[in-house]
Amino acid sequence: MEFQFQKSKKNYPLTTGMTIALLVSHVILNFLPHEIVTTYFFSYPGEFNFINWILSTFAHASVGHLLWNSLFLYVLGRAVEEKVGAGQWILFYIMAGLLSGFGDSLIRGVLLSQTQPTVGASGAISGLAVVAALRSPYTIPIGGKLIPFPVFFIAWVMIYSDLTNLFTRDNIARWSHLGGYLSVFLAAYFLDEKQRKELKIGFFLNVVFFILSLILLFFIGNR
Repeated sequence: MEFQFQKSKKNYPLTTGMTIALLVSHVILNFLPHEIVTTYFFSYPGEFNFINWILSTFAHASVGHLLWNSLFLYVLGRAVEEKVGAGQWILFYIMAGLLSGFGDSLIRGVLLSQTQPTVGASGAISGLAVVAALRSPYTIPIGGKLIPFPVFFIAWVMIYSDLTNLFTRDNIARWSHLGGYLSVFLAAYFLDEKQRKELKIGFFLNVVFFILSLILLFFIGNR
């Protein structure tokens, strides 16, 4: 395990660029006609529109929504970009954006007959969260160094929160997040054998960490 402080030479242009794009797009969308925003930048349940699924990742319901998504994107995106590079980063992000839109449209639109549209990049970021947990489970890049940090724990908390609140009316796109998490399995089909093996190793490490965490919590609760 690489718990030492390793040097990193990457500048993370994709993560930085996408974070800036989210911030800038929020400002631009405020100046566009409301009809254009709701037509092209909202993802509606039951409507299977690829363009809306992608464009909706650039729209956010509030400044707080935008800032939280930007923070998670910047932290988790850098961890992913450090490990997999530009090509895979784009694959995972776009695939998560599409699958999150598809999952939300299918579940909330077709099965639950809901009509509230979704906006935000959290579905795509959820996909990056899983990749970060699999490929960089215990380090994040800060100040040009890889710093020990439980990335896997952040991803677990996100997944747990969404799974336990799927049917809660809290205006959070839980089903969209779930689609983002699951998108990693589809994206893996576009990787070569070595890259898929690296994801499998990351999954094994996460299972080990999960079991050890349960054991630790058991002893803490029964001491």
